[in-house]
Amino acid sequence: MSLFGGSITLATTSRTPVGARVLWRGPSAWSVDARVRLAEGAGKRLAVFGPCGATDADLDRLVRSTGLRVLDMAATAWTGAYTLVLDDGRGELTVWADPAGAAPVYITRADGTSAWASSALALASLIGAEPDETWLAAHLAEPTAWVPGRSAWKGVEQVPPGHRWTANAHGASAFAPFWRAPRLAWGDAVQRLREDLEDSVLIRVSGQAASSDLSGGLDSSTLSAIAATSGPVTGLTYHPKGRERGGDIDHARAVARAFPTIRHRFMPLGPEHLPFADLGSVPLTDEPAPSAMVHAQLSAQLHLLAVDGVNVHLTGDGGDSLFMPPPVHMADLARSGRFLRLADDAQAWARLYRSSPWTVVAAAWNDPGKLGGATAPIPWLTRRTLDLARSVTAPHADTLTLGHADRYLLGEARYVGRTAATENQLAAAHGIEMHNPYTDARIVETVLATPATQRWSARRYKPLLTDAVTGLLPQGVLQRGAKGLFAADHHHGLRANKALVLNLVDGHLADLGLIRPATVRPLLGHAVLGVDIPWGLIEPVLGTELWLRASTAAGQAVRWEERP
Repeated sequence: MSLFGGSITLATTSRTPVGARVLWRGPSAWSVDARVRLAEGAGKRLAVFGPCGATDADLDRLVRSTGLRVLDMAATAWTGAYTLVLDDGRGELTVWADPAGAAPVYITRADGTSAWASSALALASLIGAEPDETWLAAHLAEPTAWVPGRSAWKGVEQVPPGHRWTANAHGASAFAPFWRAPRLAWGDAVQRLREDLEDSVLIRVSGQAASSDLSGGLDSSTLSAIAATSGPVTGLTYHPKGRERGGDIDHARAVARAFPTIRHRFMPLGPEHLPFADLGSVPLTDEPAPSAMVHAQLSAQLHLLAVDGVNVHLTGDGGDSLFMPPPVHMADLARSGRFLRLADDAQAWARLYRSSPWTVVAAAWNDPGKLGGATAPIPWLTRRTLDLARSVTAPHADTLTLGHADRYLLGEARYVGRTAATENQLAAAHGIEMHNPYTDARIVETVLATPATQRWSARRYKPLLTDAVTGLLPQGVLQRGAKGLFAADHHHGLRANKALVLNLVDGHLADLGLIRPATVRPLLGHAVLGVDIPWGLIEPVLGTELWLRASTAAGQAVRWEERP
C-alpha cells in the first residue's frame, strides 16, 4: 500500500514483529505496513508512528511549519513513544529517532536503496542478514553499552537516539543530532512528571480493554491508578502459589481498594513458571530479550490477559532506572569540589549498605564506573570477546558534555527503551500491545532535567516519583522503602532445569569463541546449590545463546510480499 503516492511497489511484511513500522525508500515513493497518522500541507507529508499525544490539529500545523528546528522540538513535544517521518516534497525523507530509544529506528541498504524500520529483525529478513558477532561480543561484555553503526544483525544499523536520519532520492544519507535535555527546578519537574505520566497512560488505554502490572510497587501502582481514572482496567498481581497475603501483595490490594475501577486479577506462580522453564518457546526478536529466562511466567501472564480480552498492557519497566539510580552523582560532586555534600552522601550510602564510606569516595575519585555497578573483567568471556567489545563500544555522542550521573542515567534509559521493544514483540505473539510509559522521551527528559544530586537519595525511596504521585496513591504505598526480590526463584528454576541450562553453555557462543564454557559450568553448579551469583551478567549469556539458536529462522519469522 502506498503511503506517500507514486508508483513504486513495496515489499511489506505480512507478519512483522509487533509495532514494526517498515518503510522502503525508492526513487519516488514511500510505503508503510503499520497504523500511522498522516498530515499533508505546503507540499509536504508528515507521518507519526507509535503512541503520540499530538492532536490532528497539532500535526496539521506541524507539517506546514518551516525549518527543521520546529520538527526537532516536536520529536519530544508530546507524550508517548513515537517516530516522526517527513517527506519534504522535493525528494528528501527525514526520520526522527526517539531520544529515549523507546521507539528505535533501524536502517539498511537493499538493492541500491535505503530502507528503515522500527524492527531490526524485519530488515534482517529483508536482506538475509546473519547475527553480528561483534555486536554480540559487546552485548556480553556490557549489555547496556552503545554500539554505534551496528545492531544485532549484520548490515542493519540503529539510528542513534536523539538524531534525525535524512535520505535523498540519489541515495545519500546522513545523521544529525537534534535533542538536548532541558533544565527544570524540582517543583516544575514534579508537576511536569505528574502531567506527562497521566497523559502517557491515557493515550494508550483510553477506549481499550487495558491491563497493567500491579505488583504493589510504586512504579506499577502509579500506572494502574492513572489508568483506573479513565475507566475499567485489569490490575495483574502475581504471587507464589499458596501465599496471597503479606508484602507486595498487601500493597497491591490497597491500590485496588482505592480505585474501584481496577479489576484485581491474581496469578499464582507454580513450578511451571519458574525461571529457565519452557525456554524452547521463546520467539525470535530484534535482539536477545532481557526476559528470555523468565519467558514461562511472561507467556503465562500474557495468555491469561488475552483470554480475559485484554489488548493493551502497561508495565513499569524503566522506573527503577529513572527513579532509583546508583550513586554515580558522587563522581560529579568530587570533580566539582563539593566535598561536604560528597562526604554526607557517602556516609548515608555507607549506613544504608553497611559498608565503609571510603569505598564509594575512592570510586568517585578514581573509578566512577564502579558507582554504576561496573565489575572487574568477566572471567567467562574470552579475550577475543573483550577485544571486540572494546573496539566497537562508545558513549552516545550526545552525552559527552553531560556529567557522570546524567550520562549514566541516559545510557541506562536508552538500553531499557530499546530492549523493551523486544518484550513488546513477545507480547505480540499473544495479540497484546505492551507499553512502557516510563521509557517515553518526555518522562526520561523530565528526570534528566532535575539535578542529579536531588533525584538520588539514601533516605527517601524514589523521591521524584513519590513527590509526583503524592495524593494519587495510598499512603502506605508511597511510604514503602524497598521492593520485593526474587533471586530465590532463580535458584529453584535452575535446579529444576539444570540440564537444559547447561546445554545452552555448550553452543554457538562457545563455537564462536566468545565464552569459556569451563568457567560457566561450575558457576551454575554453585547456583544450583543456592550460592548467589551475578545473575545480571550470566543471564545475557544464556539469553544470547537462546536467541542465536532461534536466529536461523529469521527468514521465516518475517514474510515479505509484493503489494501495489
